[in-house]
Formats: sequence, structure tokens, C-alpha cells
Amino acid sequence: MNLDERNLSALQPLFKPWIEPTMHRQPNPLAGSAAIIAPGRRPSKAPLVNQIRQQVNQWRLSGYAGVSETSRSLLNYWFNSEHLQSHADGSQSIFRYHWAQREAVESIIYLYELRHTRNDAELLFEYGDDASQNLALGITPEQLRWAKYCLKVATGVGKTKVMSLLIVWSYFHSLFEPNSELASHIVLLAPNLTVYERLKDDFANNAIFYNDPLIPEEWRNDFQMSVVLQDSSGGASTHGAVYLTNIHRLYERQAPSNATPSTSSLFGPSVQAARALDTGAALRQRISSHPRILVLNDEAHHLHDEENAWNNALESLHTTSLGRGNAGISMQIDLTATPKHNDGSLFRHIICDTPLGEAVDGGIIKVPVLGESNDLVEQGDKNTPAQQRFAIHLQLGYERYRRSYDEWQATRKPILFVMTEDAKSANEISDYLNSDQFPLLKGRVLNIHTKLTGSIKTVKRNGKEYKEFVENENKMSADDLQALRTLSRELDQADSPYRCVVSVMMLREGWDVRNVTTIVPLRPYTSKANILPEQTLGRGLRRMVPQGDLPETVTVVHHPAFSRLYADELAQEGLDVAIMPLSAAVNQSVTIFVDHERKPVSNLEISIPQVSDAVETLSELPPIPFEEIQSYFRQRFAPLPIGKPRHGQIDYKERHLFTAEQIASYKIDMGLLETAYTASNYFAQMIGRACHLASYQSLVPLIEDFISSVLFERPVNRFNGEIDHRMRDLDVHEHIRATFVPLILQKLVHKVERRNQNSSLLLSGWKPFQASNTDKRPVVTANRTMFNLVPCDNEFEQEFVDFCNYADDIAAFAKNTGPQRLMIDYIRPDGQRAHYIPDFFIRQKNGNYSLVELKGREDLLVPIKGKAAIEWCAVASQSGSKWRYIYVPYHLFQQQAPDTLEQLARASEPSLSTLLGDAQLVLPVTPLEPQPDSFERLLKEAGISKTPPTGLVNVMRQAIGLLEYAEQQHMRDLAHAFQPLLGPLDIYALRILEEGINPYLPSNALDYDSYFFPALNNVYNPGKRSAFERNGRYLKMNLVEKKSIQKLGNLLFCLDYTFNGRERLGGVWKDVHDEFDNKTMRQLYTDLNRVNQIRNTRIAHIEQRIDDPAEAWREMLVWLRCVATMAQIVIDKKL
Repeated sequence: MNLDERNLSALQPLFKPWIEPTMHRQPNPLAGSAAIIAPGRRPSKAPLVNQIRQQVNQWRLSGYAGVSETSRSLLNYWFNSEHLQSHADGSQSIFRYHWAQREAVESIIYLYELRHTRNDAELLFEYGDDASQNLALGITPEQLRWAKYCLKVATGVGKTKVMSLLIVWSYFHSLFEPNSELASHIVLLAPNLTVYERLKDDFANNAIFYNDPLIPEEWRNDFQMSVVLQDSSGGASTHGAVYLTNIHRLYERQAPSNATPSTSSLFGPSVQAARALDTGAALRQRISSHPRILVLNDEAHHLHDEENAWNNALESLHTTSLGRGNAGISMQIDLTATPKHNDGSLFRHIICDTPLGEAVDGGIIKVPVLGESNDLVEQGDKNTPAQQRFAIHLQLGYERYRRSYDEWQATRKPILFVMTEDAKSANEISDYLNSDQFPLLKGRVLNIHTKLTGSIKTVKRNGKEYKEFVENENKMSADDLQALRTLSRELDQADSPYRCVVSVMMLREGWDVRNVTTIVPLRPYTSKANILPEQTLGRGLRRMVPQGDLPETVTVVHHPAFSRLYADELAQEGLDVAIMPLSAAVNQSVTIFVDHERKPVSNLEISIPQVSDAVETLSELPPIPFEEIQSYFRQRFAPLPIGKPRHGQIDYKERHLFTAEQIASYKIDMGLLETAYTASNYFAQMIGRACHLASYQSLVPLIEDFISSVLFERPVNRFNGEIDHRMRDLDVHEHIRATFVPLILQKLVHKVERRNQNSSLLLSGWKPFQASNTDKRPVVTANRTMFNLVPCDNEFEQEFVDFCNYADDIAAFAKNTGPQRLMIDYIRPDGQRAHYIPDFFIRQKNGNYSLVELKGREDLLVPIKGKAAIEWCAVASQSGSKWRYIYVPYHLFQQQAPDTLEQLARASEPSLSTLLGDAQLVLPVTPLEPQPDSFERLLKEAGISKTPPTGLVNVMRQAIGLLEYAEQQHMRDLAHAFQPLLGPLDIYALRILEEGINPYLPSNALDYDSYFFPALNNVYNPGKRSAFERNGRYLKMNLVEKKSIQKLGNLLFCLDYTFNGRERLGGVWKDVHDEFDNKTMRQLYTDLNRVNQIRNTRIAHIEQRIDDPAEAWREMLVWLRCVATMAQIVIDKKL
């Protein structure tokens, strides 16, 4: 499109960076005209992405149902909360992750944890077309040894933040989930030294983990992570580690002593197959010593270059780990803006796609503009000095730069980037730009290329020291090369003297300067030169003001003949290019572990009953009748006077409703509070943030009516100005907050009955974890605990450990700490869900158990925590062993000298009674009671007579709850309620195949082919023959090769053959028929056939919406019965 004063709207974003894309720009068929704004999201050209997007969208609507509590907690914390971020100048701003970052993380978690789709073949079969499925059949088992996903993320969108989110997820999942297959040790690989230096800036000393809102406050003590840089001499001493290294450190990288400065010198070595795998042993040994590994490949398009050995290095790392008895690589995530093979084809495992066009539409990156002029012609020939040959290019580029300099100089320092053909041209052009002809650039040009001679000198200017590069005849030292790289990365900083960069090889990943506003490319665009338009633009796409409201541009100065070339190439990324005439250290810790070598662990065992949570939190706000708001206000408050008009700015503070704790303060200007008819939107935003609502729009009409008819001494008109002055008053703010916040929290958070899940966890199964060991928080030894050490938070706990060691009636005890500690949920007075962590477990010699709380100073929450603990103990006691809660105040322990726990418990009983009395004084939040018989009633209607396994019950409850809520909210599409059941269906389908057919597998692997592909002489229909051959192949892949292909469809084909097949075949088909020909399987076949039909057309692949609640409930009953039957078949087989 041509850009002029008539269509400057082409520079405006279409949506906010954190909002889901709902429209996109398309090229106008009329050449040069403004782009067409099309509804809907821009479809991806990656074959798997569009289907995955649909399913992830449905899953998001479900509140992330079906995955672990760890994953759900993190996703809601990251993406459904607003975060305040502090800056160096003392200011704060709201931090939100981009939609692209959110979707990338959600897609990984959805596929890995909910759907268990963990290899390329499964991805291609489940989400690809026929061609993709054929490709999947050719993938060898060796290529599927660990989960692999590729995230296509446009330059400037923020791959580093995606990596940090995935690291935190993998770490906490590994830490908190008992059967987690994820890793707490991560290998973050960079392709060259420039990328490595950028990543080091973010990750060194754990900086990114504490600068960004990555870790919930209550989990921070559990985040024991080291960042190990490639030059570090030692390994990690914490529970987790990020190994940040340039990929070449895994290889033999010995350059000759007489080597001259080269590309490797400036940017780090590239990957070469000839030097792979024969050294780097020490690094590989350190990494492979951990139980399992997560690999993150930054700029991963290098991964599939024909001449590199990156893949071989990962294979070696995996093999080394397995050889040491570990699990190897658990997951590999490739991140790049250009995931293409050398032939231009896309990587097959791309699961998420944010193209350049979408990033521009969202205002995440600058708008690329091609500045063109017919006068941009070269002078002379190739022998002409570069400054003469490209004089017009440089003059026009400078003029464009001057305009951007005038625009931004007050707040930023714009940068001009010139890309030259060779080092000789770079030197000539640098000298030319350093002249009086270009006053803004004189003395401010940084020349970088591989044949530089000179050194870095320190100069003083205005009392400050600066490093500058000075050219001379001396060969550059290694230190000077490093300093030169640093200078190139620090161009954005105000104290950097440079405004222009001239380079031959700066088109490398990792050079993330934000202030480039003008690019003058003087290198030819040819495939031989391997210079791509997105590479040229990539150097200047990052915004100077992240998430700013003002549009920013980067201009590429070019001849019109090149415009079509750029436009055609970048259109592949969904970009309609605008054409215009002329960037802490870790505390010391110790490991706490079950000491099998020195302790009689079986005698010190403690068994913890599994008890369900008592608090449910909804992801969306149910309807609030206006009459309920009106009644709540009038029962508690008097109407406010209208008063007389007054003006001025106010201070506003947010605090908890009952504790009065200040949580935020603001200087509020008029803004939305200028008038009463706009103020409702402001109040809705404030309340939505206080209650952690994903959307606040439904509150606006309620607040409007509340202000008009309830809040004041008489009904008012919000539009005639009579109460405009009151919208800024503190009493108005407080009464609106005090009315709406508790009502909302009552709807969102409610209490349910705790249930004994009839299972237990043994403390001897706890994983090792890290604990601090300081003077104030020491670790001590004890004989009656199975752990090597007991971490103590204070002197009181040290004294209690001594008591546990000598008390006559105590058999074993343990500190309730570490990642797998018992956490009992409860509702705080402000309506938010919280978790209580008792201090100690104790098992007495008579077999009874106790939860013990040691309390020095009390707070308002102690009574509520104590009541929750007593409830937990009552339910836990249903398992057979008696549990009780003992509350021990510090003063009482100091006064007593008990010989037994029984004596201490009796002495503490009055304190506990007083504690429970205090709990009644705390203003409770009225729970929204669900229908108590809903789950049991639906199981009965579905014909489910036996209670399914606990894990499946939880998933079934989530699905039922989602459908109930969706119906209540009159949602137009109810398909998301079925999402939690997709994973169990696939898992149980594979288990049924394994339990049923594995016993019949040939003992000799040489007989596999004849077993899975028996003679089909009596199958005359070509389509049927093909189906038998294909499903035989699937069975072999599922049962022998462990490729997990088409699990549900494979089982359904087996059942269809069992009950409908007239052919009597040998091999695996005979065993399938004999094993599955029974009444239970026939019922399963009926249900599974129906489930699969709905799944493939309306849930997993959406061809038609489920919008009728009656139909949805009918199908839900079938799904519940089907998955329960599958689970019972597996259980019966095990028995």
C-alpha cells in the first residue's frame, strides 16, 4: 500500500498487544490503496496451527480445566491478573504478557499435559491433513524419543519471555506434581555469541525471574534455581538450574593460534558438523547428571541447516543421560521467527504462529515502511568508491534519519543502520558519514565488520568515562572484540555516543537494539547472499517504547524496483508493507532428602491421607441480580449526599475489604471520572482488578444502575452533570468498592465439602528439595525423622524438634516443608482463596497422627487456618488412622516441660478452643452452595455404577461444572466443557490396547511384521484392505514402537472389526477379536462410536457448534459413561 497523508491510519494498531486478534489487514486488490481490515484472525500457513488454535481457545474458555493445579495456578496468575511493574525511575506500570506469548505457553501446556500429544507423529496425525498424516508414517522411532514443539514467533514479539514462562512452568510442575515427567533442569541454547550475550543479560543472576511477574508470591521460597553460564567452573547447587550456553560449547572448538578475527570472533562460532561431539564432555556430563532435561533452542532455524550438528548434539546429550540411568531430554522447544528448511518449507512441528503481520497489527513491533525514490540509483561501477557509488542512498537515508531524529530526540536516540557489501565499502562509508556533510553523525558512527583493525579506548567527556572504538593499524585483541560487541549492544543507551552503525555482518540474531528508525541496505538481495527481507527488517522492528500507544515505524530506503520483492516475501508473513516516498545471586542452601542410608525409614514412615480441597474458584463471574446489590447496600450503608460541586485531583488507595491493608495507591486525574456517565467504566476496571476478573465489562451496567438509583439520597441522572463532581470523592469510591467486591468474591469463591479420596502419600516418596541454612533459619539433625536434616524457621521450631526427639510417645515426626508439603485451602476474610501450611506431622507410638502448629505471634488469619486444619483432620481420619490438630502457643510451650505429646496436647486444648471462638468473630464470606447431588445424580443417569478413579472423578467434575456454568451464562458454544475429557479418552484408549493385546505379542521381534500385517486374502474391497493395513501399522506403532498414533481411532477400528467385521483374519486381528468380543466391549463400542463422532466434528475439530444445552447434556452423559467404562476395563484387566 502507498502511505501518504490520506491513510496514515495504516500505522495504527488494530488491537492491544495483550488482546486476542479479532481482525487483520489484507492487501487491497487495488494496487497502492489502503489495506482491507478483514474480520477474524489471520489464518496460519503452518499446517497444524489453525486446528490447535481452535482447541486451545476452547480450553481457555474452560478455565484451563483438565490439567494439574500447578499449571492452572500459573496460567491464571500470568494471564488473568494485572501486574504492577516498578521501573528504575520509581514509576510503576501495568505489565501484561502479549497475546502471542500467552498463546505459545498455553499451546505447549495444552498439548503436553491435557492431550498428551508429545511427538511429531502424533501432532501430524491429530492436527494435520492427509499429506501430514502420510508424512507421519515415515517418521522413525529414533526421531520420536522426546516431545518436540516449535513456536514461530515474529522478531520483536518476545521469545525470551516465552522461554522464561516455560522454564517456570516446567520447574514448578516438576516440583509440585508427584508424577511429573517435566524437568527442573533446563538447557538454553544459543546459536552464536551475540544471542548468548543477549540471553545472559536477561537470565544471569536469575534477573528475569524476579524482574517479570513470573513467580506467585507464595511460591517464591520454593523457587530454588541457579543460572549456570557457559564459562562457569561449577555446576548447580539448587533444586533446579538453567544451563545457558552457546551451542558450540558442546563441540570441539579449537581455532588455530594464527587465526585472524572472523565472523566467529565477532558473533561466536557457527555450528559445523566436522567438529561436533568429540569434546564438550565436561559440560555434557554436568547436564546429563540430572534426572531429566528440558531443552530450549533460541533462534532454532539453525537447527535444521544441512551443515550443522545441532541435532547430533542433542542426541548425544539424550544418550549420555540415559546411559547414566536418567530419563534424558523430556521436552525440546524450538523458538524462531523463521522456522524454515533451506528449501523454504516450514518445520513440521510448528504448533503456534505469530507472523510479522499480526505483531504489527497488535502494536507489538514497529510498522515497516519502504521509503522509495526513483533517484536511488548507483553511480559508476563496482570499482567506484562506495561513498560515491551509493551517495544518493546515503543522502536520502540521512534525510529520513534526520526527520526521525527531530521527532524522537527529546525522549530517545534514533539510530541509522547501514548494511554494506564488504569491509572495504564499510570503511569508506563510515569515513564519509563521519564528515561535516552529515552533522548529526559526525564522530558518532560505529563501524563493525570482520576485518577491523584498531582498539577500544576509554575517553572522558563531561566528567564521565566512555569506551569508544578507534581505528588504527593494530590487530584487534580478544578483549577489544568483546568490548566492540558490547558497544554494539548498548547503542540505545543515552550515554552511548553513537547514532549510526555501519556493518557487513550485523544481520545476525541477537542484536536487539530498539532505536533503529532508518535502514539503508546496500548489500544485494539475492539467495546466494542469503539476505532476506525479514532479516533486514528484523534489525529495526523492536519498538522504542514497548506497548506504547503511539505508532512507531522503521523505514527501509530502497529503489522502487525492490519494493515488489520485499512485498512478495513479507506477504508470506501476513504483512502488507507500507510504501512511502522517501531497539542475584542464589542464597546458600542445603539439600533435604529421605536418608535411606542412615535412617530406619520404614520405622519412621508417615502416611498422609489425600483430602480434596474445600474451596472452588470460578474463572468467570456468574450473574449478579441487581436486587441483590441493592439489598446488600441498604442493609449496611446509608445513601450518600449529592453535595455541592468542587474540583481538583484526588489521591486514591485500594485496600482489602476487611483487613484494611493497603494494596495500591494512585494519583487520579479527571480522565473517566470527569463525568458520571463515563465513571462507571473506571469503577468497573478498578473492581475487576481487585477481584482478579478476566473481564470487567459485565460490571459496567450494574454500576451505572447502582449510581443512578441506589448510591445517593435520591435517584440521579448520570447525564445531566448533577453528580459529576462526586465521581472523584473518596466516599463514593469506598461505598462502591465495599458493595461490589464482597458480592463478587462470594460468587467467584465458595466452599464445598472436603472428601477423603481413599488414598495416601508416604513421606518417604518425597523428592529431595533445597532449604536455606542461615543463622536465623538453621537446619538441625534429629533421630526420629526420616530426613537427613530438619529446616527450622526460628528458635521455637528448634526447641520443638528437640522435644520430638525425647517425648516418650512419639514414634516419628517430620517438618511439613518443601515443594510437596501439605497445603490446606481456606477462604480468607476478603473472599480470596488461600492455603495454610501446618508446621509438623507427628505419628505417635499408638498409631495416631497429629498436625502441629507452632505459633509465636498471632494474626487475624490464624483462627480461620485452625478451623480449616480441624476440618482436614476430621476427613483424614475417615481413612482409619486418627488425626487431630494441636495448636501450641509459644508462651505455653515455654511455661511447660511436657514429657509426652499427650501432655502438650491437653495443655494446649484451651488455646485451641479460644482460637475456634475467635474464628466466629471474623466476618465470613457467604458461600455460593452448588447442588450437592449434581455429580452423583449425573453418574446415576449415565448408568455408572462404580465410582471411577479419583483423578478421573476430578476431571469429570470439572467437565460437569463447566457445562453447568456455560448453560447458566447462556454461552453460544458449549464445546469447551468437553475439553477436560479429551485427554483421558486418549490415555485409556491406549491402555486398553496395551492391556488387551500386549500379552499376545510375539516374543521374537522378527515376527512382528507377519503378526501386525497378516494375509488379507479374503478382504476384497481395496478400501477395507487399506484400512486393515493402516490400522495394523497404527497398532504396531502404538504397542511396539511407542509412537502413540491415532489411539482412539485405532481402538475404535478394533472394536468395529470385532463386532461388525465378517472377515476372519489371522495375526493381530484374531487376537483383537478374541480379546474384545464381550458384552462390556460392545457397550463401549456403542458409546465410543458416538463420542468419536462428536469429538471429530464438534470438539477437537469444530465443524459445527454445540449450542443446545439439552443436546450438550445428552452427549455429556455418553462421554461420562464412555470414559468411566474405559477406566473400569483397565482396572479389571489389572486385577
